[in-house]
Amino acid sequence: MAESNETANKMDAAGYANGGPQPSDQEIMDGMLQVRFLHAKKLDRDYSHLFRKKSRLQLIRLSMVIVGIEFLYAAETAFVTPILLGIGLSHTFMTMIWAFSPVLGFLFAPMIASFSDTIRGRWGRRRPVLLGLGLAMMAGMWILPHGKSIGVFFGDPDVPVDQMEGFRWSIPVTIVGLVLTDFDAETSNGIARAYFMDMCMPSDQARVLTTAMFIGGLGGTVGYVLGAIDWSQTNLNLLGSNEATVFLFVFLVLAVGLSITLTSYREVPLPLLESDPLLRHVSPKVFEAEKARQRAIYSISKDVIVADPVKVELAVEASVTVEPDADEKPLRLRDFVRNIVHMPRSLFILYTTQFFSQLGYLSYCLYFTDFVGAEVFGGDVAAPPGSPELALYEEGVRYGCWGMAVFAVCSASYSAIIEQLIRRLGARPVYMAGLLLFSAGMLIMGLFREKFVIFIACPTVGIMYSGMYSIPYLIVAHYHSKNSFEMKDGKCVENTTKRGFGADVSLMSSMLFLAQLIISLAIGSIIDAVESNVVVIFSASIFSLVAALTASQIVYMGL
Repeated sequence: MAESNETANKMDAAGYANGGPQPSDQEIMDGMLQVRFLHAKKLDRDYSHLFRKKSRLQLIRLSMVIVGIEFLYAAETAFVTPILLGIGLSHTFMTMIWAFSPVLGFLFAPMIASFSDTIRGRWGRRRPVLLGLGLAMMAGMWILPHGKSIGVFFGDPDVPVDQMEGFRWSIPVTIVGLVLTDFDAETSNGIARAYFMDMCMPSDQARVLTTAMFIGGLGGTVGYVLGAIDWSQTNLNLLGSNEATVFLFVFLVLAVGLSITLTSYREVPLPLLESDPLLRHVSPKVFEAEKARQRAIYSISKDVIVADPVKVELAVEASVTVEPDADEKPLRLRDFVRNIVHMPRSLFILYTTQFFSQLGYLSYCLYFTDFVGAEVFGGDVAAPPGSPELALYEEGVRYGCWGMAVFAVCSASYSAIIEQLIRRLGARPVYMAGLLLFSAGMLIMGLFREKFVIFIACPTVGIMYSGMYSIPYLIVAHYHSKNSFEMKDGKCVENTTKRGFGADVSLMSSMLFLAQLIISLAIGSIIDAVESNVVVIFSASIFSLVAALTASQIVYMGL
């Protein structure tokens, strides 16, 4: 009898007992989540974490891989351009090499993400892909800073940069390292965010994205600070150069972060997700059906207790689904291609905004340390070893790393408050303001090439970057949670086309690859033509301004 009373009390708390006022929407939703939580907890493998609110510490544990990825971005931004120029490449050829990763990424990253929607293994859908990409990243970051040494091992002459000519093994080896790190890092970024949001209730999705940005900003800060240190003057110059030493630290941080994320929360295997509707998040259609059911019961009697809420939930799921599990069936390749060709206008505008945002950011980050070394400090990367010009360039690169550390600190700090800003002001003004600030900051830095200006302009990068890697992903999750991509007369229009969440998130990441491809093919030739890389700073300002204009047209759906 005591057990029966306890069950009745639980059902009452879950919104299935009508003895008080008519249940509110929040009470009904809490009840449905409670039923799913108790059901998931009773299974052979506990999946109840999918239906409970997570603490900030748990969200940090879930998103730790982002620390390693941002750490890697910091090392790439600081050192890849000097590494490529240091093996004898001109700006034109160097930027064309940057194009290898985006070509592969634009073609294959969405397909990898779509594949992750279909994996049927016991370990889940996202984690196997994340593990494979992480191992490839670590292999690449071990090769990248040692490309020149590996080339010498295979027979390249060990000569200064200005004496390098003809085919050299160091070039293809370095390209392989760059492609492995760059392609896998950005593809992992999209897959990781899909995994984070899969593991969280809709109410936690904004929190996990901002948490990932916060700890990622801290990781980037440490990465840039390590790049700013002249390791050749310390006893910790472990591998003979600044680049190799920093990439060793990155390797260790990524290995730890990846391990923590992969062991944080188990995923529901796809076959089980297809067969058990109570392991899925509550869809708008199911919620509306349950709300109608509860309020119909309330209108008849205020003292009705349902004997088995699990059976009721299953009946509600069945009543709103014409073809069982239709929404959970994985996308086939032709569905994926059709979704790209027939993209909703709202997603097209969102992706266009992200594309121009990435154009602006990449114009800045890929050439920033080179800009500081050459334009602010007046150095020359091609100068003979030991010359004052090369010393000035290297000092400028390290100084640029300090500026990027400021950018990362500001990104982390802004990530801590962006969720509250969105809640108070709305996503539109917060998103647009970040893009406009970045545009103004780049314009000022291009006009006034002084050391102190760097520390004025770099914080605007952090604000824009934080918004660029949180708000668009949050909007995509918002669209999918509402199963709607357009609004008519102020109401959401239900989507009738099956779309994969992982694929849509990855398409967002693919905008980086497309932007990087364009920057890689165009900017280097322009730099060589005008004999100044200040052009990249002005282009960053223009692209960000265009992104702000397109952001004004995004469908935010009340976000």
